[in-house]
Amino acid sequence: MDKMEFNLGNTQEEAPKRILKKPKKKKTLLFVILTAVVLIAVLIAVLWDANSFDGLRRRVIYARAQKDENGCAELYDYSSDRTSRFAALDGGLLIASPNQIRLVGEDGAVRYEESIRFQSCAIARCDSLAVVYDIGGTDLYVMNSRGLVRQMTSGGEIVSAELNEKGYLAVTYNTSGYKAAVDVYDPEGELVFTFNSADRFVMTAAVSHEGRYVMAVTMGEAEGVFTSRLVTYRLTSTESVATYDVSGGAVYDLGTVGHSFCAVAEDALYLLSPGGTYQATYSFGGDSLRRCDLGGDGFAALLLGHYKSGSQCRLVTVDDTGTEIAAMEVNSDVLDLSVTGRYVAALYSDHMTIYDKMLTECATLNDVSAVKEVMMRGDGSAVLAGVSAAKLYLP
Repeated sequence: MDKMEFNLGNTQEEAPKRILKKPKKKKTLLFVILTAVVLIAVLIAVLWDANSFDGLRRRVIYARAQKDENGCAELYDYSSDRTSRFAALDGGLLIASPNQIRLVGEDGAVRYEESIRFQSCAIARCDSLAVVYDIGGTDLYVMNSRGLVRQMTSGGEIVSAELNEKGYLAVTYNTSGYKAAVDVYDPEGELVFTFNSADRFVMTAAVSHEGRYVMAVTMGEAEGVFTSRLVTYRLTSTESVATYDVSGGAVYDLGTVGHSFCAVAEDALYLLSPGGTYQATYSFGGDSLRRCDLGGDGFAALLLGHYKSGSQCRLVTVDDTGTEIAAMEVNSDVLDLSVTGRYVAALYSDHMTIYDKMLTECATLNDVSAVKEVMMRGDGSAVLAGVSAAKLYLP
């Protein structure tokens, strides 16, 4: 092979010059454009039809699940009675009765089991956490999908317990020397707030979305009539920052919708800011409240009866400003209502239907003869609990 000689010039006067290769602009630009197009297409698909995206996700995750002709997978076996309470926790099913707490995984394995002696068992769930507690007792069990997070004891007989999205727990209980008290625990289980009510009964309490305020529902008597009052506190002080008198009678439930507190009364939903300032009211228009679930992603679902009895009702979704999102007439008995994420599940006497928040039908299951309770999940699937087993509906 012939040798090739290079003229490097005078090395004492000038350094050799390297010739840099120019980047391949065309190929790089083409790659960037294709990547952007793919990302935009995925984003449009998600925003345009989130239900279809959830359906694709379910098909991938549960590709190996053995489903029947209706799209149901038998995943959970247990024994229960009419006193049992249920909660769906990230693929696990929590079953609580006066005698036992059990958490069952999708593989059928028991992840947690505890024998208990409760007077009246209740469950409050928010996102990936649930608290099992004894109404009239003192014991509480905070659970996640893997098992027990912590066991707690209240300062008196428990009236109610509520969790917020970040894991703050508000416990309302009866205590000696006061009408009632409220304790708030942070996500690590540390007591961060205590309020003792000397002159009014406390029915329930809830912590705001961001974990800075707690609101309590109190009951008192004025001129021979019991009235409900919403009282707000900062978690850093026992001095109330706001009060609001509810004119519509008793408050049945208290929670959060979006970033607002939401009180469910006899005649309306009352929306207040985290600091307790009145924002809006959604009136039931003379209809009677049958069922309500505040678990939607920025909305609540209501079942309102046109008459005191009968199956003629109105199913409504309402956002955190008190604005009605959608409404539809219902002429069948609704046995249960469950809301999670963007979905609403209504269990009728002869079928179960999943809607989105616009009350557009997403899926319907006709075989519900053995179902006593429905638990909507954020991915668009639903857990259907019966007496001895629960199945996962995968539309």
